[in-house]
Amino acid sequence: MYDVLVSAGVGLLLLMFLWPTQSTGKRLLKSWKVTDPTPAQIDDAIRYLKRRRLLYPVLFVGMSFLPFASGRGLGSLAAVVLGGTLLAELIAVALPREGRERVASLTPRGLFDIGSQYVLGAYAAIVVITLVWLLVHLDIAQLPVFVVSVAAVAAVWWAAVARPADGDEVVDRALRTRSVHVSAGIGAAMVCALVGGKFLFVGIVAWVLMANTNVVSSKIVR
Repeated sequence: MYDVLVSAGVGLLLLMFLWPTQSTGKRLLKSWKVTDPTPAQIDDAIRYLKRRRLLYPVLFVGMSFLPFASGRGLGSLAAVVLGGTLLAELIAVALPREGRERVASLTPRGLFDIGSQYVLGAYAAIVVITLVWLLVHLDIAQLPVFVVSVAAVAAVWWAAVARPADGDEVVDRALRTRSVHVSAGIGAAMVCALVGGKFLFVGIVAWVLMANTNVVSSKIVR
């Protein structure tokens, strides 16, 4: 019960402190190369953030029941936050937005048309290094969580590539790229947390750098 209460409290605090406003939406778009965003574009960004933030309390509580997140240590809390945040990103990307017209792309797009090759390459390198470490140290018990984490990131990337565009084209392009980069960063931190120690610090640094690599491809079209 203690774990559940702590997870719920953290989720509610993040929801309260990170609740998107007009200034938040405008700042988000400007940071992702949308210059002088219009009110309609800002509303799109706010909806994008709300879909993720509203899921935090529920998902954090749900994650606290999983075996890898049990316990009262900082590592367990980090696993809950990272896992819940990644799952929120996956759900928000995969589910269609009600009442929004979705348009299929007439031009094929690939993952490297959306995400930065540096972010994607760095994530792949971290995944491979972590997997080798787990296998060398025979830490087999961590492999199921490792596989689920990598699969969740892959699912976010697939949804970001495959889903039809909706809303403003410029905003859709920027937020599509942000989803890829943020999920890569969270996924990197998640697998590094399985190793712990200095790996966790590397994962957090990777998360910050990847989530703020705001390279937006011009190839993404409606």
